[in-house]
Amino acid sequence: MMPPTSGVLAKRHYPGGQTLLRVRTPLAAACQPGHALRIDEAFWAVLQPAPAQGWVDCLKHSKTPPALATEVTIQGPFGEPFALAAVTPRALLLADSEGIAQIVFLGRTLRHRQPPIKLLALFELTPPLPFRPQPSKILIPGLPAGVIAALPLLEDSNIPSRIACPIGNQPGSFEGTATELARDWLEIGHAAADLTLFACGGKALLDAASGLASRYKVVCQTRLSP
Repeated sequence: MMPPTSGVLAKRHYPGGQTLLRVRTPLAAACQPGHALRIDEAFWAVLQPAPAQGWVDCLKHSKTPPALATEVTIQGPFGEPFALAAVTPRALLLADSEGIAQIVFLGRTLRHRQPPIKLLALFELTPPLPFRPQPSKILIPGLPAGVIAALPLLEDSNIPSRIACPIGNQPGSFEGTATELARDWLEIGHAAADLTLFACGGKALLDAASGLASRYKVVCQTRLSP
């Protein structure tokens, strides 16, 4: 049986080589946080599915994305989604540039859980940043006062987030890695007993996140970005 074909509904390019692709597909209802779709043999991380409308937004570093209004072959979803059945009252989300889509999708999903889950998402990004940071209106106790740069994809959903920039020179961002910022936050007396750490991205971030979870005895789920 041939894989189904679907159409590219929208496409948008961002700095750093990131491309957002909206595709029409009946697979939208099957997508969960952490999943990816194979679009014309390339894996695209799922950012946001809209089952009722029949489309999925995907994000990827791509130099040659499919053209707008063309037919593409879509398969999936692929990858191991985050396990949300035993999520704790608080969640710390970590991502690098390769894990933005999965962590944004996860944050938006957890925001609607009942009882409510307290969220904090930290992103480790280097210039050029794919999305223009915005000063956050959400206060986060335990973080340095000058660290106010937030990811608009989550700020617009009223989910606390901050950006860490290892090479510095990014106004409002933490000068260091996301796990260093997370460590500082945990050191300010934030008990880890009711906290789950979720991380998605490259191997370096996942190794650092696992080390952080081991040090503070935090439940941890990591997913390697496709």
